[in-house]
Amino acid sequence: MAVNNISASSSASVTPGPPIGCAMLMMDLFRSYLHQQRLPVTHQREAIAMALFESEQHLSVDDLADLLRDRNEQVGKATIYRTLNLLVQAGLAGELDFGEGFKRYEHQAGKARHDYLICTSCGTVARFQRDAMDRLQTEIAAELGFAVQSRRLQIYGLCGDCQAAEGAGRAASSPTSAGAGPETG
Repeated sequence: MAVNNISASSSASVTPGPPIGCAMLMMDLFRSYLHQQRLPVTHQREAIAMALFESEQHLSVDDLADLLRDRNEQVGKATIYRTLNLLVQAGLAGELDFGEGFKRYEHQAGKARHDYLICTSCGTVARFQRDAMDRLQTEIAAELGFAVQSRRLQIYGLCGDCQAAEGAGRAASSPTSAGAGPETG
């Protein structure tokens, strides 16, 4: 699954990753959370958290298992699920559902509120942030007397590449483009 980050200032620019050392700061926060909850700080929990904190992708449990295996870490999927739940509870990770039949996770380091465009054909996810969306949310919430706690906007459709491929597929199958137009004998 491809992920594109689109900032408010330019629809073509990519949002930079977290600052150097951010993963270590997030790890310290996770350790503190575990201590507060009177839970053990294990090597496996740390390996899972660090893999997520260092990634700029939306990772599934399978993605994390593969990443950890590549790092020669022996971690079961049940442990990954439990650790991800702890990270979400701690506010250090976000749980995302793009309608794929499973959840994906992302770290919350330096995350401004953002929304998603999701291609229903190829699964590409474009992450974007627009100040206008925040202003509209504030306006609507005030109008309806609503106190917003969070927002998740996921817009489904076809990305530019899939639109182009779909258009090319239609053009290739039309009788005139295939040279099979009406006979003029």
